[in-house]
Amino acid sequence: MLFVAAGVMLALVAGAATAQTAASGPVDPPPEFAHLRQQFEGLTPEQIEVAGYVPTMGCIPNPEGAGAMGTHAINGEQLTAQFPNGTMDPATPPVLLLGQGGEVIGLEWEAKDVGQGPMRLFGQTIQIQPGHPGAEDPHYMLHGYFEPNGQVRWGYDPQTAFHPELSCPGMPATGGVVSPAQLLIGGVLLALAGGFAVVGVAFAARRRRGLSS
Repeated sequence: MLFVAAGVMLALVAGAATAQTAASGPVDPPPEFAHLRQQFEGLTPEQIEVAGYVPTMGCIPNPEGAGAMGTHAINGEQLTAQFPNGTMDPATPPVLLLGQGGEVIGLEWEAKDVGQGPMRLFGQTIQIQPGHPGAEDPHYMLHGYFEPNGQVRWGYDPQTAFHPELSCPGMPATGGVVSPAQLLIGGVLLALAGGFAVVGVAFAARRRRGLSS
């Protein structure tokens, strides 16, 4: 009986882990989100501005490793109407997520922590998340990243908030963190460059002395 019980528990744990992994990958969105995607995807930078969204803060990299959120374009009116009250309006995303070319790559909702506990939107359970560059205080946040074939990748907790395949210009492949190996390689290259510079200066000085004599 103990072996059977242990087997059942292992199966349940494995099933839960599989479900969580599947949920964090591309899935078919509900019709409400698909309609919003049709509304915002393909907008030009000028149309984004006319709709009341202003790009700000630059690209947000994952400070813990690979991945990024892209650039946030914020609708101040909608964010003010939702965030302080700890609410999320499914019909009006207060934030657009932009790619490196300024294109809309996803939608975002944010809500202040007012003691409401885990929130629900588009069938997703949203956990409170720690602060990140641009939003330092803990808050609730749902990302809906556009995926091919009309699918969506949800970001609803600290593990899924950053799209793993996005990156910010000028950032290392590991995201916002430079690995010790990268620092070591960089130091070696700088040392070599400095050594070559010293040798070059000495060679030039010796050549000038030879010419003057």
